[in-house]
Amino acid sequence: MTCTELAALLVDYLGGELVVEHHETVTVHISGCKKCEVFVATYRHTVSVARALPKCGALPPAFEARLRAALGDTLGTE
Repeated sequence: MTCTELAALLVDYLGGELVVEHHETVTVHISGCKKCEVFVATYRHTVSVARALPKCGALPPAFEARLRAALGDTLGTE
């Protein structure tokens, strides 16, 4: 498994949604790759911090439109 392949499976890995064989492959890669070990730990921490943030109301429509436009290429949506 490459680091790029791990990154593509990370959300499913952390969500417990991978089949056993893929989960084990990811776990083995993380245990042998310091870069990915740090990446996964940072990702877990980021999710934890984001979940702890207070909920906010709706975004102002103009801001939401700009944000969606900026993220459109990243998310593959318009």
